[in-house]
Amino acid sequence: MSEQHVIIAGGGMGGLTAALALLRRGIDVDVYEQAPQLRELGAGLWISPNGTRVLRELGLTEAIDAINLGARDRVVRLWDSGEQWSVYTRQTGSDHNLLMVMRSELHRVLVEAVQAIKPGAIHLDARVAGFTQDEQSVQVQFEDGRVASGTALVGADGLHSKVRAAAFGPSPGRFTNAIAWRGLVPVQRLAPHHREPVASTWLGSTAHVTSYPVRRGEQEYVSFSGQAESSKWTVESWSEQGSIAECLQDFQGWHQDIIDLVENAETLYKWGLFVRDTLPNWSNGRVTLMGDACHPMVPYLGQGVNMAIEDACVLARALAGGSAQDTQAALQRYSGARAERGALTVQRSLGMQYVFHNPKLGNPETAIGYVNENWSPAKMKERYDWLFSYDANTVAI
Repeated sequence: MSEQHVIIAGGGMGGLTAALALLRRGIDVDVYEQAPQLRELGAGLWISPNGTRVLRELGLTEAIDAINLGARDRVVRLWDSGEQWSVYTRQTGSDHNLLMVMRSELHRVLVEAVQAIKPGAIHLDARVAGFTQDEQSVQVQFEDGRVASGTALVGADGLHSKVRAAAFGPSPGRFTNAIAWRGLVPVQRLAPHHREPVASTWLGSTAHVTSYPVRRGEQEYVSFSGQAESSKWTVESWSEQGSIAECLQDFQGWHQDIIDLVENAETLYKWGLFVRDTLPNWSNGRVTLMGDACHPMVPYLGQGVNMAIEDACVLARALAGGSAQDTQAALQRYSGARAERGALTVQRSLGMQYVFHNPKLGNPETAIGYVNENWSPAKMKERYDWLFSYDANTVAI
């Protein structure tokens, strides 16, 4: 191991990917997670090519392939009629192919990979209270009185990041007048056609829904997430439970396939979609940020977890080969390589709200023309190629 010792606050996808990337480069790491146990809520994740490249480079190809239940086709559908358009099929070899995995399964893969290199790397029930730093080190204080010392601190502690608040001050969220629903449905509860390996994005005038197949062991599910415009403020928490009746109100008149998903979900989660001012610089001395701690975004481009994975890779590359004395400069290089892309992804994700939601989709006479225009091959390339072609393994730092 090098003389560097990185403390990571947060044991989610980004924090664990960063830990693995650092450990594989010979840099010592300790991860401090506020939850009392390691778990992720059951839901699906899209991992796009920009994220997949990093995971495969980290030696996770076999483990990822074992949990991936990729769809043979990705389609967009009209909210009421169900009419559909194929965006790509697996057979085309499109660069837009996605991994479709259970969030909890990917989390397990990352935990096991970190623990295989350093069994005691992950510490639970550790809530950050603050930190102090000097020219040689950073000391992290936890609410239970523990103190950890390292050469760098990485805030991977999410939307309500304590590290961000301590390093850069408060960052209030602004409600986007939209809420998100998320659910997971065992396929046994659904009609047979729901079991087809197809990823669907349903488009509507004021809401949209994305659904796709995932699995945990031998059990298959349909994961769905729906975003609906709402002027009613909702708590900003991924773990806030909502009711079936309330969710159905947001999708009144929608196709029976969507109603089936809502009514048969094991548990429904509901949260408000907020944005925050982006930071031009993510690093302050020996402290830096990653993932939702520095670029929280709405889910309309499916890039939240992918941006965190990219961050993890570039951070590890910036720190690799250096010394403890080089840490501050390395963290500035990391921020310089990532902040602009993070801010652009935040902006473009927010802009997609009124592409997925448009009054023309509520009118049968204008809906088909709208879909043909906005999901043409040219539009798909414009929307996604700049995201998917990025390679965090080789980008200049």
